[in-house]
Amino acid sequence: MSLESFRGSLARSHSTHEKSVEIYLENSIMLPQDASEEARKAEVRSESYQLIKHMLELAQQHCEEQNMEPGSNEALAAFDEGHDTATSVVHAYQGLPFSMEDRTALTPEQVTEKMALLVPPHVTNLPAHVKKTGKLGVLQDDLSYAAGNYVMGRFKSSWVDRVFAQALTQVELVAYVDEMLWKNPLIGMSKLEETYSPSVMKMVWNVSKVIFGLLLVSFGIAALPMVFPALPADGMLLGGLAVGALGSIILLALLVLAIVGILREKPASKRRRQSILDMIDRMNGFFLEFKSSGPFSTAHFRKRVDDLAEAGVVWPSGLYVLLDDMEARGVRVF
Repeated sequence: MSLESFRGSLARSHSTHEKSVEIYLENSIMLPQDASEEARKAEVRSESYQLIKHMLELAQQHCEEQNMEPGSNEALAAFDEGHDTATSVVHAYQGLPFSMEDRTALTPEQVTEKMALLVPPHVTNLPAHVKKTGKLGVLQDDLSYAAGNYVMGRFKSSWVDRVFAQALTQVELVAYVDEMLWKNPLIGMSKLEETYSPSVMKMVWNVSKVIFGLLLVSFGIAALPMVFPALPADGMLLGGLAVGALGSIILLALLVLAIVGILREKPASKRRRQSILDMIDRMNGFFLEFKSSGPFSTAHFRKRVDDLAEAGVVWPSGLYVLLDDMEARGVRVF
């Protein structure tokens, strides 16, 4: 439906603001008609749909308080604003597949997962969850942009404040944990695993195998005159001894240098590893504290945000824009 025909259907209805909300919600449905009934119900229960519905209800409340005529230009402008604010968040996420055929095949569980805005509330171990599922599927900058739209708009509520506060913090928590735990396929290790020093015993064992192989080669060189009598026996013997002795000495020297380097680097590696583990632990604690449906103390939430910022967390810019706006509105609990 085009924008003009959509507006026309609203204006022609001469109905109520509730009817306007229904029409906007109908046009917000993303699953096709031939999706299963359970999947369509899952969409209606999803966080994305509920955010759109809540923002439209705030617009409806505004229209009723201002005695706006249902379907009028000023009423439609209010509903457009509420709908655009919500969809700027929803569309920032990866969301449902582009293909309608793929959407039709989704299970209710997949719909709930793909239309989620937050880490599921049942998660009690954020690192384990991130290691299994990866990032949230939204960029920090895109979410900050959506938060800016919300702050500059007319329609606010503690429910939406909480959704934005959770989303803006969770996106950074998940991104950091994923960056530290994600295994690089080229080297087969994560950034956390890279902080572990190589095993000295394993290195000694590997070098000893190389030296053993080198000695076998040197013996082989020395024994070549037995197979090829034309070769000078003394020269081949000296050559074999040189390869075996000099090669072994060089490998042993390199081994000693490597062990010294590992021992020197070990304290620094341990500090880096512990720093990462401590940060992940603090982030998990923050997540567990503020993952519920609320309410939260605005002052306490900001203090915890500032504490992690001092520890090195780089929060999305939209988080501070949101918190400043909440403080300006006198929001003490959200």
